[in-house]
Formats: sequence, C-alpha cells, structure tokens
Amino acid sequence: MSGMFATESEVMVATAKKVDATNDQVQAELNRVKGIVQDVAGSWKGAASTSFAGLMARWDDSASRLRAALMDISTNIRSNASQFDSSEADNSQALRTIEAQGLAL
Repeated sequence: MSGMFATESEVMVATAKKVDATNDQVQAELNRVKGIVQDVAGSWKGAASTSFAGLMARWDDSASRLRAALMDISTNIRSNASQFDSSEADNSQALRTIEAQGLAL
C-alpha cells in the first residue's frame, strides 16, 4: 500500500513539473507572436494604432491570466501531493500503533 501512495505522489509532482514546463513554453510562444505583431504594428498611425494598443492590452491581460491559472494548477497539484504524503504517513503510523498494541475488540 505504501508503495502505491509514494508512486501516486511522485506522479503528482512530475505532473506539476510538466504543467510548469508547458506554462513556460506557452508564455514563450505568446511573447514570440507578440513581438512579431508589434514589429508590424509599429508602422500604424491614428485609429489603427489606438485599436492595436487596446488589443495588445487585452492580449497582455489574457496572457497574464493564463500564466496565473497554470501556476495555480501546478501549485495545487504539488499541494495535493504533499497532503497525500502526509496522510500516508499518518495512516502508516496509526497502523503501526495498532499492530504494536494489538486491536482491542
């Protein structure tokens, strides 16, 4: 039973790392696209420039919210892994206590 829990906890931690890596990749791609678009938009004037600025503000907000959401997911997975390990340790200790003292029926 203990091995199963350790494996599950390890899977959770590995998954959190994958979420972090995905977040980094997504943010890098969003920044790359933003850079390309901003290079083109540099030649715009007037209303087009104003509209683009508003669009980029929304882009930045959305990218920030996506980054925060993925960070929250990763943090929650790590927290669950930690709680899982703590519960396993508590349960193992309780079983050792029962085994040592015997089960009083």
